[in-house]
Amino acid sequence: MKRRSRLGRKVNSGRCTTCSSRIRPKLTRADLLVYAKSLGLDLAAFQHALDNHTYRPIVERDLAEAAGLGVTTTPTFFVNGRRLVGPQGYASLGAVIESLLAGVPPDKRVQAELVAAGPAQQIDLRSAPTRGPATAPISLVEFSDFECPFCAITAPVVRQLLLAYPSQLRFAFKHYPLPMHKESPLAHEASLAAADQGKFWEMHDLLFATQAKWVQARSSAKAAESEPVPTLRDDLIAKAAQLNLDVPRFTKDLDTHRFKPQVDQDRQEGNRLGVDGTPYFFINGHAISGGASLEDFKHLIDAALKETAAPIATPVPAR
Repeated sequence: MKRRSRLGRKVNSGRCTTCSSRIRPKLTRADLLVYAKSLGLDLAAFQHALDNHTYRPIVERDLAEAAGLGVTTTPTFFVNGRRLVGPQGYASLGAVIESLLAGVPPDKRVQAELVAAGPAQQIDLRSAPTRGPATAPISLVEFSDFECPFCAITAPVVRQLLLAYPSQLRFAFKHYPLPMHKESPLAHEASLAAADQGKFWEMHDLLFATQAKWVQARSSAKAAESEPVPTLRDDLIAKAAQLNLDVPRFTKDLDTHRFKPQVDQDRQEGNRLGVDGTPYFFINGHAISGGASLEDFKHLIDAALKETAAPIATPVPAR
């Protein structure tokens, strides 16, 4: 019997655009009417609802909720709040459901839900900002989006992990601005402009700490058509001044999009690795899709330490 890896989760992420454009022809109104007739529906009522878009608000409400939950592809499942991305086999879904039905406490069922087989992924970290010693046995890599609310929630968890495992964990940040977050690419470029002046992590922490303010201010202004708010560019320049950066140099890097190629390169690498939402983590190359609690991560890190035959020191209590 083959030993299965205790880390990572196999994610076979399909894309609806690929499915519809390459395998099936475009769904037409005539097709829908044929389906309605085959189901014995009232065709007149069905056509009236279709032509008047009676149920569009319901669809739009679901789309908005999905966006808020970080759903970027289908199928995406939620089992008692835990997100599973991509097609799931009977074994993977069954393991999650059975663990819940058995009443296993959350701190005991993390590994069962995140177990998967498969080789670790190779991730290029040559230009990635890192925290923690280069000799650490555990590598935690995050593909993140500065405009993603779940990434902002996870950022303090990562800081606590670095405090809990000061010599055993190295954290690397990779840029993955999601297409639906229009402000995010420039924020990522700003973080790299700050990195060029030795202050990536200061800008990283500031962007997440103030995310609600710089994201919601613009969203609210657009919705209410109120007085114009400062542009994101202006906000980022103000943050550069707050961090005592060389502001003219920072502004030039921002306006010329000097670091856009690096952001694009990270996003392309994420696509290659199967990243389809944020936050998306890799522990020693094994994928963990979605956010996890501090205790979840500790279980996974301890399991990785056992697999690398590294001695597990008693974690320093998180502050």
